[in-house]
Amino acid sequence: MKKNLFLMSLLCLLLASSAMAAQNAPESVAGITIGNNYSTVRSLLEMDSATSPWQKEYIRRIGLKEMEGYKGGYIVVGNCKRKDIILRMKFKYKDGSMDFFNEIYSKIEKRFGKPNDWRGNPFGTLKVWKWSLGDADGNVSLILQHFSGDDDSITKGNSIRLSRPSWLQEEMQCWDSMYPETHEKPIPAKMDGIKWFLPY
Repeated sequence: MKKNLFLMSLLCLLLASSAMAAQNAPESVAGITIGNNYSTVRSLLEMDSATSPWQKEYIRRIGLKEMEGYKGGYIVVGNCKRKDIILRMKFKYKDGSMDFFNEIYSKIEKRFGKPNDWRGNPFGTLKVWKWSLGDADGNVSLILQHFSGDDDSITKGNSIRLSRPSWLQEEMQCWDSMYPETHEKPIPAKMDGIKWFLPY
């Protein structure tokens, strides 16, 4: 009897912990919420910038207007299964200092716990912390980044990203099923061997 009571108590504790973890996953940054239609924040968007990234027609990327405390950003919305629904967002903070990065990190760690992944570089110019959190609607990815290097392909300063990777994957699968890839005959190489692949 006591063993059954102990097992029941343990089960209740695990369920309560799961419920707390589910409620703990973030959904919003600066008033923009994943899972909402982009029309709910249309006043914040540069609609003329809406475009699908190369080879990613299943989503659309829309830039954000200037917002206090931020220096740019964008949202990504679905273009198939969850059409016009916000799936991902990225913000660049106006304050690009390491002190601000550390302050934001400490607040996030206090609220959501230790990050699951580190993606920095050995030079110390790139610092990336990633949290993988779950809720009732699936997984949530939260990434905080600081970059002080010279690579133009990486956002300089401090930035934060929030997304639902599973929704993005489902969007791609939806698009691929609706628009199967066509296999046209490629244009033949105009140079022999490895030369075709090298700059000159």
